[in-house]
Parts: sequence; structure tokens; C-alpha cells
Amino acid sequence: MRPLKIIGIFVFLKKRKTQTLVGRLYKTDQKFVFTYEDSYFNAKHSIALGPEFPLTQKIFSSDKLFPSFEDRIPSVQNPAYPEYCLAMGIDPNERDSFILLSTVGSKGPSSFIFYPIFKRDISPKDVIEFRNMLGLTTREFAAVFEFSQNSLNALERGRRGGIEILKRLEILLHFPNVALYFLLVNSGYLVYEKWLAASEKLKELGKNKL
Repeated sequence: MRPLKIIGIFVFLKKRKTQTLVGRLYKTDQKFVFTYEDSYFNAKHSIALGPEFPLTQKIFSSDKLFPSFEDRIPSVQNPAYPEYCLAMGIDPNERDSFILLSTVGSKGPSSFIFYPIFKRDISPKDVIEFRNMLGLTTREFAAVFEFSQNSLNALERGRRGGIEILKRLEILLHFPNVALYFLLVNSGYLVYEKWLAASEKLKELGKNKL
């Protein structure tokens, strides 16, 4: 499975016992766009994310990364910068703003903290590859993982089904242990040899994700 891609940044306000979603940062048409969350923007005692984000407007756009975000990324001139990166599991030569913000820039002296927004699209190709890897027909796959076979067939043909089947497929694709659970509790739908082969594939996939 492809690694998850970071496409934006969630901004939260961290308090003593709670975290409140403040807004989201994306990049659209080569511009950085920050948008306050409705609930935060309309609250009486909200705090502005930074001087360039007054709570008199909701959406902000810039050709460059906003200073309030840029300031959270340590300088590459800092002798400890390579250590920061390695400690967060990224290459010191990484220059993607969203990756840097969600790793070395995620924590700081401010009460505002950052988390990655991952791209969560699942393509029919992903589903077909996963099913074929397990060696299951659409009927077997639907029975084991408790889908409607008609919805699965429609999804594989590019006619996406409901949101719930997509959520379940996302979990199965990224967490092999969950798929193993369904394979165990619904093992009666498969002949033993096919069940064993699918189980081994999922165990191998799980090891590769560690």
C-alpha cells in the first residue's frame, strides 16, 4: 500500500485538559490558504492564531508560508537541526512545508499545535490490488469483510458506493491486523487453503508496516 501523503495541517489550541480545532492550512493553486473552523471563529473568547490572522475574517491566502507557521520550523542553520529531524523520523534535507510543520514544527512554546492532514482517497485500483493479493473473489471478499457484494462490484468499477464502505476499506488497507480479525471471525466463508493463504499474506503485510 502507498504511504499516507500529508496534504495539509490541522491547527489545534491546546488547553490543560482539552484540544480545540482552530483551523486548517492547505495549499491551493500554489497559494497557502488558512481557514478558521466555524465553531472556533464564532466562539466568543477565541484567540487569533497570529497577527496575520485577525478574527475579523475567516479565510487567508498567501504566496508564501504564513509567518506564524514559518516561525515554528527550526532554522536549518541551527546545529541541532539534523538531530531534530532524525528524532522525528524525517530527512534533514526535507523541504516540504507540511511535513516539516507536522514533525519538527508540531510542538513549540505556543498553545497552538499542529497535526498532519492526510490524503485519504481510496481508488478502485487499491481495492482490487488488495483483494487480488488475498486471492479472494468479490463474493468471498464481501462475505469475509461484511460488505454488500453489489457495492463492492460498483466500487471496483469506479462507481463509488456509500461513505461507510469507503471508511471500512481504508481501515482494512492500512491496518492488516483488523483485516485478520475479520478473516478469523468469518473464516467459514472460505475453504481452509484459501483462508490460510490470505492469513499469511496479511501477517506478512503487517510485519512490513512495523
